[in-house]
Amino acid sequence: MKENLYDNEEFFARYSAFPRSVEGLRAAGEWHELRRLLPPFAGKRVLYLGCGFGWHCRYAAEQGAARVVGLDLSEKMLARARRETTDPRIAYVRGAMEDLEAPPGSFDVVLSSLALHYVEDLEPVFRRIFTALAPGGD
Repeated sequence: MKENLYDNEEFFARYSAFPRSVEGLRAAGEWHELRRLLPPFAGKRVLYLGCGFGWHCRYAAEQGAARVVGLDLSEKMLARARRETTDPRIAYVRGAMEDLEAPPGSFDVVLSSLALHYVEDLEPVFRRIFTALAPGGD
């Protein structure tokens, strides 16, 4: 079952008050380690699964990504991401990872942080990701 607590008013209000929600990546405890694992984004087509407020999407664009798509199930999260994003290379799409529909080879990088644990059966999601990745993608 697709879980979406983030459109619940009370949950969203509390989540929005977390330091990582207010200050972005610099307040995310895992960011300094995750950033070291990321591939170069320059010229890449990036898909971010469970994009939330769009912090990672904006980072990818700042690093030179050609196009970034952020996918999230929560309309509240996407509304905030859209409000805080001015870069035309970034698009936000409402949807579940389990329902990802992307043409084969349409992304060079697919990533997610702190969202895959919501998926009950990861194997189909990984198959969809693999199909969406261009040959040699990350």
